Amino acid sequence: MKKYLKNIYIVCFFVILFQKIDASNGNDSVYYAIEVKYQYGILIPHHPEINYFVNDYVQGGEINFIRRRYNTEFWESEYKRLETGIGFWVSSLGRDEIYGNAFSLFPFVNLHLFHLGKLHVKTRVALGVGYATKPFDRYKNPFNSIFSSHFNAYIGLGFMIYYPVFDKLLIQSGLSINHLSNGASSKPNHGMNTFAISVGARYNITDSKDFVPKKQEIKNYKRKELLTTLSAGKNHPAFYIDRKFWSGSFTTIHSWYTKNTMSLGVGLDFINFGGAPYAFKNLENTDEIREFGFKDYFYVGTTFNLENFFGNTSIYIAPGLYLHYKTNPRQPLYARLGIRQKLYGNFWGHFGIKANYFVAEFIEFGVGYRIRY
Repeated sequence: MKKYLKNIYIVCFFVILFQKIDASNGNDSVYYAIEVKYQYGILIPHHPEINYFVNDYVQGGEINFIRRRYNTEFWESEYKRLETGIGFWVSSLGRDEIYGNAFSLFPFVNLHLFHLGKLHVKTRVALGVGYATKPFDRYKNPFNSIFSSHFNAYIGLGFMIYYPVFDKLLIQSGLSINHLSNGASSKPNHGMNTFAISVGARYNITDSKDFVPKKQEIKNYKRKELLTTLSAGKNHPAFYIDRKFWSGSFTTIHSWYTKNTMSLGVGLDFINFGGAPYAFKNLENTDEIREFGFKDYFYVGTTFNLENFFGNTSIYIAPGLYLHYKTNPRQPLYARLGIRQKLYGNFWGHFGIKANYFVAEFIEFGVGYRIRY
């Protein structure tokens, strides 16, 4: 683990040494910063197997490249002190010989909560791709029930406090939750959650004294929208089943904008969860010989959509309630979390995770069409 942290510090040193960015970058009012953190915490034992095998605390590091623009786009001035960036995270997982180490590369947004004098408090949302060094192998690593694949989806949530000690240098402390899972694309897959305390430092590469957002023309956010999406992805419902199943959904949502950068909506979900009878039933209650049909995989639900927009990118959270099904789910409630990106005109692409009772069912990729009026 120490060698990975050492590599992060080396990268950080050379980026600061060779980075040359003009502070007066046209009219964009852009500034850049680099941040390094050390994290120490626990692997959350959300499953009995994890609790049994973990024998150490988790240690990790993080390096983030941060950008702020607040005079260019309306959405940037709307969020005021909002920051965007790219981050890299590495961590041990409480038992090196079984779980190995985890890595992640992710885009993120830092949202300003409040400040007290020079003390600034922010929160973070990050979604990206992760890599596990020692996934499950029935012969070489049979005790790892966290990961069964090298590549995984990453979700990070953070709470950070900053305090300036010099003109461009700030010290940082905070709390973070990091989640890594392959979205049930391969089993076993209990997923990993770490909870850690962080300490670190941030260096503002360019001048950051101008913190006042430029006032933009207030637009009429009292508009409505109809969003229709089509999604698909593969899942592995149970470790004792060799095959993987296609899953997907057709969703239509009607939304109301509460402000220019946020909308609330309600809609209908038509979901095909391939392999549902194997995922929702115990092994002893499942007939492997029986042939299941479309009705066994089909679900109808109502969904509620909260979406925050950052220009041509948005983050959505969509809890739902099953209304119709043949195969009983774990719980009647389900949820989605993901990112949407504008492609062309009214077409948007998206990537997200579908879960039921905090258990990932499948990772989905799709396309949607927005009609705003």
